[in-house]
Amino acid sequence: AKTLPVPVVSVGNLTVGGSGKTPLVAALARELLAQGHRVAVLSRGYGRESSAPYVLVSDGERVLRGVRDGGDEPVELARAVRGLAVAVGADRYEVGQRLLAELGPHILLLDDGFQHRGLVRDVDLVCFDCSEPPSSWRLLPAGRLREPLSSVARADAVILTGWRDGVPPELVSGRPLFRADTRVVELIRLSDAEERLRPDAFHDQPVAVAAALARPERVKGSLDARVVHFATRRDHHRWRAHEVAALTAASERAGAKAILVTGKDAVKMDGMETSLPIYRIAVETQVLDAAALRKLLVFPTL
Repeated sequence: AKTLPVPVVSVGNLTVGGSGKTPLVAALARELLAQGHRVAVLSRGYGRESSAPYVLVSDGERVLRGVRDGGDEPVELARAVRGLAVAVGADRYEVGQRLLAELGPHILLLDDGFQHRGLVRDVDLVCFDCSEPPSSWRLLPAGRLREPLSSVARADAVILTGWRDGVPPELVSGRPLFRADTRVVELIRLSDAEERLRPDAFHDQPVAVAAALARPERVKGSLDARVVHFATRRDHHRWRAHEVAALTAASERAGAKAILVTGKDAVKMDGMETSLPIYRIAVETQVLDAAALRKLLVFPTL
């Protein structure tokens, strides 16, 4: 493992997909930015078409690249967190070196970094989704684990995402536990970012939902609306114009007043005109034990 000359914080998990990593990375980035640090995310950029070893998606002031070059989650983070730099590439050490040379010292956040063992990190956080049934805590292919539960021993702390009272932490005991909850904070129109609605703007009204995620059912359950059409695709699916046209037609037939999409899907629908308004479901993660977690994130000003 190689070491970079700045603090490195990794956010990862033990399961395949859908553990709430990306909103947690955004929450940590906002916290560190609020403390006055310069912050950058290093990501593999899964699903991007570019094979370049280093792509600067955002320099912290401008979003420089789209989904084709940067991947959906890096672009989503770059757009969602003002002031956050984002870079992608397979070798996170090389990506970190190049970003630091180009932009200067930053605290680095590794998105999905728990299995990326080639870079030394100062803080290692592992997410566990509280909605996972006990049957999923088995190694692939019997369950959803990428590696044994015993691997959590190398983490500094465990983040229980989607927290709800009564969830037993026995499966991940032995490390500090922090509870986190992710909620819808507003609905933002894709064609006009100035149009921002309250989370309950479509209360008891018919809407369509489109989600290309590992756990799309969680999106549907988070909405205060009556979902009359639910379109799902595999995780990281790239929406094409003809698919969005078909989605719109099906939504209209079902009587939907609008189409709601996740942030991960919204970045792949840029510029697609439809007869129904499309709104991005903006979510934010709140760490309920924020004061305790903040003690792990004490770094000198760079």
